[in-house]
Amino acid sequence: MNNKILLKLTPIALACAAISQVQAEDTMKFYGQANISFDSSSVDYGTNTTMVGRTEGGEFKSNASRFGMKGSLDTTLENISLIYQLEAEYKTVGENGDESGDANSIYAREAYAGLKNKKFGQIRMGRLTTGYKSSYTAIDPWTDHVLQARQSGQQGASNLDANYFNSTAEYVSPKMNGFEVNAHYSVLSDGSTTTDIHNSGKLKGLTGGSASGFGVKYTNGGLRLTADTITLDSDNDPTSATSAQNGSSNQFTAQYKFGSGTTLAGLYEDATGVNLGKNVFMIASQKVGKNGLLTASYGLNEAGKDNAYSKTDDATTIGLGGKYMLTKKSAIIAGWSQHERGDDNATTFTLGIDAKFGY
Repeated sequence: MNNKILLKLTPIALACAAISQVQAEDTMKFYGQANISFDSSSVDYGTNTTMVGRTEGGEFKSNASRFGMKGSLDTTLENISLIYQLEAEYKTVGENGDESGDANSIYAREAYAGLKNKKFGQIRMGRLTTGYKSSYTAIDPWTDHVLQARQSGQQGASNLDANYFNSTAEYVSPKMNGFEVNAHYSVLSDGSTTTDIHNSGKLKGLTGGSASGFGVKYTNGGLRLTADTITLDSDNDPTSATSAQNGSSNQFTAQYKFGSGTTLAGLYEDATGVNLGKNVFMIASQKVGKNGLLTASYGLNEAGKDNAYSKTDDATTIGLGGKYMLTKKSAIIAGWSQHERGDDNATTFTLGIDAKFGY
């Protein structure tokens, strides 16, 4: 009697198990963050009237507060998932919800769709974080804050390490013996469009044309090494000495995590080919107990004839910071930085809360 019942229930049980498996692989996450800090700066403008990235006095800042959704879905193609992401950044502390009167207080950060297979890798299309940028963000625990290396492209990493590349297709391979490769290509012009290649800082003037890049990453235990290159070929190649220009940039990063909770990392970037100088960034961090993290960092943007920021004066930045984790991803933050270029210098203290969910 029991065996007959079991035989009748078996097809139903198998069908339910199959449905459950599909549903388990169809996932969607809604996530976001409200990262707010109070930054107080003492600024000596030297012979200038402003310093990029620094404001005299104190101000509340939104550090790339955002919300978004991403996920993966099973497809009718065997072992291939559909992946997607849509992320928007919003301003939370400016007057009337705007920043300096800018009515565009919500804008798209990353938006893509793609396909992923464990054996063959993944391909994405849309507005993307490329491998060049992700190599940098993996070693800097202060991205989007005043202590970050890419602050206005002057603290040890260029504007190429900020924001996203538009109209881009990217391929990322699966890991093979610790190695992973990535390649991307942006097609921005048929001779009529004025779409930005990259909408950050000194690269805003580069419109239309194309951009391409290639990178290699190696991981083994606590060791992580990367090498990336990007080539810009815009329709509008500015000849201004204060703008980025067509050409190539190369970047290398290294990181090692010790069992004691100490992490050492560094970046070297030669962006002279795109008129953004040479950059060096080094950071040491130490875990304190279960929830604490202390950091010390040094950044250099080397002046020269191929540097849109300065032909004569290096920029150097040192920073000290600390985080206390409230949840797995949220933290109380505090830090201090000293930034100098020639007669210009700024000292900044920051204190804030990074409130994140869904990551």
